[in-house]
Amino acid sequence: MSTLSVRKDHFDTDAMAWLIALGVVAFVICFKFLTNLSVATTVLYITLVLMSANLFTAKMVTSVSLSCLAVLTVIFVFERDYENTEAIGAYVRCVVSLSAITYLALRSKRIADTLRRNEAYMVGAQRLSRVGSVAFKVDQSQVVWSVEAANIFEYPPSQKPTMLKILARVHPEDRHLAEAVFERASRHEARLEVEHRLVMPDGRIKHIHLIADPLSNSHGGFEYVGAVMDITEAKQSRERLLQSQAQLAHVSRITSLGELAASIAHEVNQPLAAIRSSGEACYRWLDRPEPDLDEVRMSVHRMVTSSIRAGEVIQRLRSLSQNRQPECSVESFTDIVGDTLALLKCDMGARGVRVNHVLDTRALRVDADRVQVQQVVLNLIINACQAMADLPGHARVLTVRTFTLDGEAVLEVADCGPGIEPHVLPLLFTPFFTTKTDGLGMGLSICSSIIEGHQGRIWAANHDKAGAIFSIALPLNKSDEVAA
Repeated sequence: MSTLSVRKDHFDTDAMAWLIALGVVAFVICFKFLTNLSVATTVLYITLVLMSANLFTAKMVTSVSLSCLAVLTVIFVFERDYENTEAIGAYVRCVVSLSAITYLALRSKRIADTLRRNEAYMVGAQRLSRVGSVAFKVDQSQVVWSVEAANIFEYPPSQKPTMLKILARVHPEDRHLAEAVFERASRHEARLEVEHRLVMPDGRIKHIHLIADPLSNSHGGFEYVGAVMDITEAKQSRERLLQSQAQLAHVSRITSLGELAASIAHEVNQPLAAIRSSGEACYRWLDRPEPDLDEVRMSVHRMVTSSIRAGEVIQRLRSLSQNRQPECSVESFTDIVGDTLALLKCDMGARGVRVNHVLDTRALRVDADRVQVQQVVLNLIINACQAMADLPGHARVLTVRTFTLDGEAVLEVADCGPGIEPHVLPLLFTPFFTTKTDGLGMGLSICSSIIEGHQGRIWAANHDKAGAIFSIALPLNKSDEVAA
């Protein structure tokens, strides 16, 4: 808006104020001289004018009030009412009444303007944040909502909301959640909170989050007031983030397996070599004039055992290399750690690392995606081995422990390396932070995302003597939590 237009608006407003004031003056004078009304009665007509204060600006109201005061004073002097004690009292009462009316009118105007301004702010904020206001009385089946709440449910704002209209939008599979909220409201519970889906008329799916608190009033009834938020985009963004994290985790696993290629090949070749030597021995025992069937049976048994071992190695590699959506199931935490140690056995031997493992004899069942948790364990063990690369061979000792604590299955991976600088500890699980010259800084960040996705914890600390300790904790399965 230009300065010229602003000045023109001010000019129009001032002119309107004075025209109204002059109109009121003419109105009062006409009623005074054309009727036999007293000054006090005339003020009642002025009151009617001031009752419309919310229609005008505060400047207009003030102008009208001052004009009325001037008219009353002129009449008071012109009729020489100051010589009459009763008339003086009436004049003072009029002035007091007019002052009180003006004050109340201006106060009402200010409050009304503030309410309109706050309402405009709230409407704008709700539109931007996609949060609507809602209030309902379950006992009386009354529902009131804001324009944005109506937009979320995609009903016309002018249409009166009802509980049936709300339930009509709820996804059939989530209808029990909405009905449970109304049932809890009928019991006057302290707070209501629910998250469920909506089905729009065109088939689109929305996700909403409702929070409501009780508000008792003196007019009877128990009312809930709260907010409903459209979280569809947040849900979709989270799903896309989880997919990206899963893909990144898969790339990290493939990278780790590539680094272990030599030790994996050695681990697979060991049972294959055993199968070959046992097969050759079997031929020799059979080529004798009198075949030694006992030795043949032992050779065949060693061949079967070695083939099973090779199959287990390949199966572990296949599970780690698969790119699939995370699937949680009841898994043995002890077996996950044990299988990872078996997979890394040759690699740790090639690095000259001695392993001291103390695994809990119980299964320690957890609700987890086996491949993802195994990836975390794999990453922690590899990092621990790399931290000891500069130590003498006899000093490279890796300690792996599993145990239960406060309803959680805990893994500790402790090395004897140089430890972690205190200022680095808080940054270890930050994406792209690394202390390695050739590192990407994503390994521990991925581990943190995986563990947090399992409602678990991961942390690091320095050992009292030397080295660092990395720990993860996952909630025990409910059936094992009691036993622990």
